[in-house]
Amino acid sequence: MPKISPFEKHFDRYEEWFVENEYAYQSELDAVKLLMPKFEKGLEVGIGTGRFALPLGIKNGIEPSLQMRKIAIEKGLNVMKE
Repeated sequence: MPKISPFEKHFDRYEEWFVENEYAYQSELDAVKLLMPKFEKGLEVGIGTGRFALPLGIKNGIEPSLQMRKIAIEKGLNVMKE
């Protein structure tokens, strides 16, 4: 069983961090884009709230945290628990 309690309890703080640290987030996103291979379909394991999946063009993911999964689904992503 994955340890998800911090993500269940602090999902809102997770999202806020990326807003408050926009430049760090953008730098990380740019680095991932440079290293990520071209793909037609993708699946992100631990998709969280979809913060990286959306700009990377990933539409499917797995996320054990219900709170984080709800946010990702609200963003239009296809997210399963396991």
